[in-house]
Amino acid sequence: MTTELRALLRARGGDVLHSPLSDDPDHWIDHVPPTAQTVTIAIVLGGADDPDPEGAVERITRRAAALRAVALACEQLPEHVATTLWLVARPCAALPEPRVADVRLHPEDAATWGTTRSLSNEQPRPVIRRLCLHPTGDAARDAGRLAAELLDPGEEDEILLTRRGRFVPRLIEPGEHTRDLPVGSGEAYRLRVCDPGLSYTLAWEEMPMPQPDPDEIVVEVRAIGLNYRDVMRAVNLLPTEAVEAVFGGHELGLECAGIVTAVGAGVTGTRPGDRVMAAGPVGFASHTRVKAWAAVAVPEGMTFAEAATMPMAFSTVHHSLGYCARVRAGETILVHGGAGGVGLAALQYARFHGAHVIATAGTAAKRDLLLAMGADHALDSRSLHFADQVKELTGGRGVDIVLNSLAGEAITRGMECLRHGGRFIELGKRDIYQNSSLLLRPFSDNIAFYGVDVGTLMWKAPELMAESTEQAAPLYRSGDFRPLPHTVYPAARVADAFAMMRHSRHIGKVVVSFDPRDEPVAVRPQPAEPRLNSEGTYLVTGGLGGFGAATARRLALRGARHLALVGRRGAESPEAPALIAELERSGVQVRAYAADVADRDAMRRILHDLDAGGRPLRGVVHAAMHLDDGPLTDLGDDRIRAVLHPKVAGAMVLDELTRDRPLDLFVMYSSLTTVGNIGQTSYVAANLFLEALARRRSRQDLPGLTACLGALADTGVLTRSRQGEALAKAGIPPMSSGQALDAVERMLGERADVAVVGRCDWGRLRQVLPSLQRPWLSLVLPPGAEQQAPDLQALLAGMTYEQAYACITEQITGLLSAVLLVSADQIADDRRLDEYGLDSLMATELLTSIRNRFGIDIPPMELMRSGGTVADIARSLLIRLGLRGDQQPAGVLARAGGGGLNR
Repeated sequence: MTTELRALLRARGGDVLHSPLSDDPDHWIDHVPPTAQTVTIAIVLGGADDPDPEGAVERITRRAAALRAVALACEQLPEHVATTLWLVARPCAALPEPRVADVRLHPEDAATWGTTRSLSNEQPRPVIRRLCLHPTGDAARDAGRLAAELLDPGEEDEILLTRRGRFVPRLIEPGEHTRDLPVGSGEAYRLRVCDPGLSYTLAWEEMPMPQPDPDEIVVEVRAIGLNYRDVMRAVNLLPTEAVEAVFGGHELGLECAGIVTAVGAGVTGTRPGDRVMAAGPVGFASHTRVKAWAAVAVPEGMTFAEAATMPMAFSTVHHSLGYCARVRAGETILVHGGAGGVGLAALQYARFHGAHVIATAGTAAKRDLLLAMGADHALDSRSLHFADQVKELTGGRGVDIVLNSLAGEAITRGMECLRHGGRFIELGKRDIYQNSSLLLRPFSDNIAFYGVDVGTLMWKAPELMAESTEQAAPLYRSGDFRPLPHTVYPAARVADAFAMMRHSRHIGKVVVSFDPRDEPVAVRPQPAEPRLNSEGTYLVTGGLGGFGAATARRLALRGARHLALVGRRGAESPEAPALIAELERSGVQVRAYAADVADRDAMRRILHDLDAGGRPLRGVVHAAMHLDDGPLTDLGDDRIRAVLHPKVAGAMVLDELTRDRPLDLFVMYSSLTTVGNIGQTSYVAANLFLEALARRRSRQDLPGLTACLGALADTGVLTRSRQGEALAKAGIPPMSSGQALDAVERMLGERADVAVVGRCDWGRLRQVLPSLQRPWLSLVLPPGAEQQAPDLQALLAGMTYEQAYACITEQITGLLSAVLLVSADQIADDRRLDEYGLDSLMATELLTSIRNRFGIDIPPMELMRSGGTVADIARSLLIRLGLRGDQQPAGVLARAGGGGLNR
């Protein structure tokens, strides 16, 4: 075909030279005419495939050396010479390809494809394009199709020409394998938080139908009350101890209403068909099981959505004001956050017991609502002046009870509001988990301080909750306790419900309904866990450390009883003794082998050993790897080979030796780096080879999955270096090994051949990897990511420190104004943010806005721990941008020694 291609290009006026591949930059420079204005180099891959693994590694290395030489040559060309490099590969499965029976795949070409992906990010010249050409059997036709691409390149830089047409790739977030279930269909499903954090998503997924224990009932849920804890859990702002404090690690959902469908053998007084509401670890699901004592009959005429507003709010209020504070008629209660669910329930509870209420809220509309609902007074919760106002309203006496949900200095000011013998009820969690200090002098006035967490109470003192539930039931029936104001979202729009509460735009409660009249819910099928053979052996290369060891543990958890773990040092590997002991304690027989996975004879002996022991091989996980990063132009051939060897040669050996064996799984670990990480050309090449091999095995009806993993936080190479921190800043924050393994199991259940799991900030990553601007990644880039953001550092570089501070402060004030819904001129740069009523969820929204505006992450807990001011945030951003001033702005100096962000 190359002969026909040269003829076509010459006929179109091109000056065409033919050259063998060379690793000498001078060779390529010598082929460029001195008068050339544009140079296009087309490297057409070909030749016989080498079945020998070391031979394949050598061929990939030689091609990388040639690309290195081309890159070095282009550096020496005059700037005005436009240079383009085309890589023309044979069918190789670097991309998903149409399944054609008589087309042979060449994974070696995929490795070189990977080399050029990284090289295009490392070098501004040449512009690199990749094309995979399926031969039609007509050399002239193939040459014509290729010439058309070379002579008239478009935006696409990865192209697949097949007999069926021209294709271009797009990386996509997989359309979830969901099915629409009518609400009330009788099938069970639950809510899952995917990737908890600022960019969390929610998904419904199938679950087994719950079955009751003897003292439990099963409820078909018709409505769930959303609580701040649920949203805090989704955005990953709950400390571990806060999660574990509720039933040892309960995730979502603390109250619901619905219809009883089953009762345990020991349950009396409740039967199927009863309408009930309940508080407890009910979860966020279409069906739940709860303790029978926790269920209260829904009064006649009350809807399920109304009922779902009551259990947690009134349980909290009853325990706080009734059990702890012993409220009496005529007393005065200061209720902070009065327009929330607990605040409005407290208002009802106080009025029922003849108490007076001074409530606070963050907006005028909410304060008007509180007055309309019976509060005696309504104050601004965003101002610390409430303490002085309370004293004025009570004639200097103060209040008997403070029901507090504010943080920071507001707690001290609240304590000042108490009269002799007063009771302070702390519902907030921020200061508790931060172990904040509390001055003891006020306690000399016989006051009491209670910390209340009903979630923990339900777990550790269920008898108190049972008593509270029993006492509240008749008040629900009598109408003395009424449903709270609420906003209802159908289950299909659960994300909107979370968003509303996250932005604190609601009054009262937010409810998620499961009304049979609602729109259907998109539900993911329940992931099928791999079925492992307890009699066979599962082999893990690189299995004696890092993520390979984590994989061995997961295989054991899933039922594997016999493991063969292979590493270069075998049982002498640093992590091996502890790993083997742990696995053996769980009943797993472990064989540790010291071997090079690319050594065919050594691996054959291992398989024979397993056969001889009566535990033949049933699965393979290839986790062996070697890293040696650096720009391709700095790498010698030996360094390239060393990275390719374990992945490429090892995979070829495993593929060859296991083809005639009945395997349950054949998994290879690749990496998200195949998008083209800088400094990892060899690693990307090896990983793309594994992707191609998995696609080839799938085409041959052999088990094969290449799982491309993002950065891992708790195991592997990133835990031993600062590379993890660098990746996070670049846009690849780490995930846990457990999350990665969960995803691999889902991939196996869906019979995927190549799939990616990882956390990516594509907008930020695009700024680091120029080739991400190419069309093949366009569908995962956030809207507007293709537009270059202003170079903030360049803008600030021309300013004095005072000018930069003023610029940043103005922008932060604007962002804060949008979050707080107050005008910017009401925000002072030296006032603590919590004095404006900024809660944890608002802080999350602010930090998300800061990240989007400035491309800089401030850890949420850093802002919440300090209280912070606009000045503190501005100073923190300037430091992160590398800007420091000998003389800082007066607004910052005025608070020296205060609670800044960067102490």
